[in-house]
Amino acid sequence: MDKIIEEQEKQYLENVIKKIEKSKHQKSKKIESNKKEVQSYKKFFSDNYYDIRHGNGEEIVGEDEFANINLTIETLEQQNDRLTTDISRLKKQKTNPYFGRFDFKGKDEKAFSPYYIGLGLVQDETKNNLVYDWRADICSLYYDDKFGETSYICPDGEIEGTVSLKRQFKIDKGNLVYYVDSNMVIDDDILMEQLSKNTTSKMHDIVSTIQKEQNVLIRAEDFENTIVQGVAGSGKTSIAMHRVSYLLYKYRNTLKSEDILILSPSELFSDYIDEVLPALGEEKSFTTTFASMAKRLLGEEFESREDMLERVISKQNQKDFENIAIKSSFEFLNDLKNFLNNDICNLFIPKNLIFGEVVISKEDLHEIYFNKLKNLPVHKRIEVLAETIVEKFKVPTSKHADLLKRAKKLLYDKFLTTDLLKIYNIFLRSVELEEITSIGAYDIAPLLLIKENLFALKNNYDAKYVIVDEMQDYTPCHFYLFDKIWKCAKLYLGDIYQSIDRTLTPEYLNLLARLTKSKIRYLNKSYRSTLQISVFSQKILGKHVANNVNRNGDEVDFIKTKNSIKEIEKILNERKNNNQSIAIICKSEEEIKQLKKSSPILKKFKVLDNAESKADTKQIITTPAKAKGIEFDCVIIPYANNENYHNELDRNLLYVASTRALHKLIFISDKTPSKFLIKTSK
Repeated sequence: MDKIIEEQEKQYLENVIKKIEKSKHQKSKKIESNKKEVQSYKKFFSDNYYDIRHGNGEEIVGEDEFANINLTIETLEQQNDRLTTDISRLKKQKTNPYFGRFDFKGKDEKAFSPYYIGLGLVQDETKNNLVYDWRADICSLYYDDKFGETSYICPDGEIEGTVSLKRQFKIDKGNLVYYVDSNMVIDDDILMEQLSKNTTSKMHDIVSTIQKEQNVLIRAEDFENTIVQGVAGSGKTSIAMHRVSYLLYKYRNTLKSEDILILSPSELFSDYIDEVLPALGEEKSFTTTFASMAKRLLGEEFESREDMLERVISKQNQKDFENIAIKSSFEFLNDLKNFLNNDICNLFIPKNLIFGEVVISKEDLHEIYFNKLKNLPVHKRIEVLAETIVEKFKVPTSKHADLLKRAKKLLYDKFLTTDLLKIYNIFLRSVELEEITSIGAYDIAPLLLIKENLFALKNNYDAKYVIVDEMQDYTPCHFYLFDKIWKCAKLYLGDIYQSIDRTLTPEYLNLLARLTKSKIRYLNKSYRSTLQISVFSQKILGKHVANNVNRNGDEVDFIKTKNSIKEIEKILNERKNNNQSIAIICKSEEEIKQLKKSSPILKKFKVLDNAESKADTKQIITTPAKAKGIEFDCVIIPYANNENYHNELDRNLLYVASTRALHKLIFISDKTPSKFLIKTSK
C-alpha cells in the first residue's frame, strides 16, 4: 500500500468512527428526550383523565387537541423505534464502517468526489455524507464492472459521469488492515477470503461482496414476476433478502416490511435467514411455510412434504413415482383448470327456492347460475345469487350481512356435495386416476384450488411483494394457486437441478414462465463450494450446470471401509479441534436412527428432523431434503454404495447432499461404491 494514501485512508476511517460514536450518542439523547416528552403527555392524561372525559365546567383540552396529543405520542414512539434501529446498526458499523470506495465526477462537475460505501448512512454535523448506504442509487456504480465513462439511474433520471477509482477495504475492529484498488467489481482476494471462512448457524449479509449479476437482480426496478434459476451456491436466498432490503429502502414511503411475505421451505430455513434483514437495518418480513399456510386455509390434516419424501425414498415404490409425475405435471393442472371452469359448476342442482317471502323458480336459478354467470367461479355465482335474493327484501342495510349469510347457506344446500375430498375424487375419476382416502403432499394444492373456486379462500397473508424460495419443490398447481392468493409481483427462486423426487428440465422452466407470466433470470456461477467439490458434484449430476469461482481446496475423499461407524468416528476425532460445522447427511431417517444407535459419539449430534429444529450447533445429522438451502464446512455422506444409491432419485439425493459442503466433502462406502461416484472418481 502507498504510505501517503494509507495514512489518508486511516485518518478518514478514524474520523468516520468518531462521527459514528457521536451520532450514536446524539440518537441516544434524542430517545431519552422523546421518552420524557411521552411520559409528560401520559402523566397529563392520567392526572386529568376524568376532567377531560367528563368535564367539570371548564374545558381543559378539546377533542381535536386530545387527538393531536395522541398522534404526537404515537409519532414520538415510532421515531424512537427508528432511532433504536439506527443505533443498533451503528454499533455494528463502528467496527467496519465501510467496505468500499469509488471516485465519481458528474458530467458537469470539475473534480472527482470520493464515495465510501457501507451498511448504512453516516453523516457529519452538517449532514454531509461520510458513508453512503449500499442501497443508494449512486452506489450501483461500485457493483457495476464499468470503469471510466458510465452512468446510473436515480429519480432525476440518468446521471452521466466518470468513475476513476474503485477501492476495497479490509477493516477489522475499526482498524484498516489493507486496501485494494481494482477495476473489477469485487477483487478476487477479498472475495476468496470471505468464501473461505467457516460457516455459522445463521445466514449473513453479503453487501461487501455482491457480484455484478447478483446486483442486477437486487436492484431491478420493475415489479414483475421473476423466476431466478440459480445453481447451488449462487447466492439465491442472499439475493432475495438483499432485494427485500433494497426495496424497503427505495420505496420506504409506500412499502413496509409487513408488506413483504417470504414463503420459506421450512421453519428450519426460516430460522437460518432470520438475522439477515435486521443486520441490514430493516425489520423482519413475515415468513411462513406453505405447510403452515395450507393447514389454516384447508383446515384438514395432510401428509407433509418431508414425510412424503421419507416414504418415497425409503420404499422406492414405482406407483409413488408415477403418482408424483402425474400430479406435478402441467397436464394435470390443465385437466384441473378444465374441471374448475366447467364440471364443478354442475354440482349445483337448481330447485325452486323459497326464502321467507321471496320465491325464485328453478328455471330462473338455472338461467342466472348457468348462463348469465357462466364465466365466474362458483363462489362468485353464489355471491351474486345471494345478493339478488337479499335485494328483494326491504330491510335496513344493517341486516344485509346476516341475510346474505343465510341465503348463501340455502344455495350451497342445493349442491350434490360440498365436501372437498369427495369433489377432488370426482375429478380424479374423471381423469382416470386412483381416488384417495387421505391427503398426500401433492394433493394439497389441487384441493385448495377446488376450495378457492367453491368458497373463496379466506386469506390472511396479504402482501405487496412475495418471495417463494426452493421453487423446484412446488408443482404447476402450486404456482397457479399462488396467483389466486396473491395478485402482486412474485420472485420465485430455486434450482431445477436440486429437485429430489422428480427430474426437471430447462423446458419445464419455460412452461413455468408462461404459466406465471414471469421473466427468467439465470445465476450460473457458484460461490459456495471449493472448485474440487463443485466439479465433483456436477459429475454426480452428469451435467455441467455451474461456473465456479477459482477457490481451491482439498480433494473430495472417497473412503472404502468394512466398518462405516468406526470410519465416521475416526474422521470426527481428526476434525474435532478445527471449529468447523460438520453435517452427516444420510439418505433417510431410518439411516439416521441406525447411526445414532450404533455410536456414542453420533448420539451427541443434533438431528434436523422436524419443523422446530434450529441449525444452532456445529454437529448436525440430517437428510438431503432437510439440508437444502443450508451449508456446512464439512459434509460426510455414509453408506454411499450402489445398493443404497442406484437410480435417478438417488442421484438427486447425492447431488443435493454434496452441494451442501463448503470446504470438505467425504463419501464413505462399506460395499460396492455407487455407480454415480465411480464415474466421478475416474
